[in-house]
Amino acid sequence: MTAMYCLPSDIRANVAGTDAGTGTCAALTDAQLNAAIAQASAKVSAYVGTSFVVDAADPVVTVPDLVATITIQLATFYATLTYRKGKDLSQFDPVVLGAAEANKTLQDIVTGKIEVAPTAPADPVDRPGHIVQKLPRVFTYSDSGTVPNGRGGIEPAGAPGTRFIDGWY
Repeated sequence: MTAMYCLPSDIRANVAGTDAGTGTCAALTDAQLNAAIAQASAKVSAYVGTSFVVDAADPVVTVPDLVATITIQLATFYATLTYRKGKDLSQFDPVVLGAAEANKTLQDIVTGKIEVAPTAPADPVDRPGHIVQKLPRVFTYSDSGTVPNGRGGIEPAGAPGTRFIDGWY
């Protein structure tokens, strides 16, 4: 049996909105919602490569927040398909958008862009992040009429003591 990473109440809360989920999959029975949760949990386990059951004799499930969130989005999508009985969903339906985002996150987990169980704040990081500057160099010194002074600062172009002659960079 697949570990279930969320509860029917999580799905109902996900679609509640301002009208307590009227006209949504929140109207399904717990058994129907549990079927959607089992389907979503199995998919998440397959992508993540593990089932988050700590001990088979005492099946206590410790689920990372990211896994629970993905499971809720996918289970809501599957439950909505059951609720709507095959009726088409708009590509802009919040349930469809949530499922698409969950699938994208699963792909990022598979490729290693996202780590499922992040390092605790006090633990050392094995792969520290780094900043990647992707913006093109838009402005130059000549745009502002300044030049570097060679000591870590800038000076007006052609100022006495600057290393560069006006217009030479």
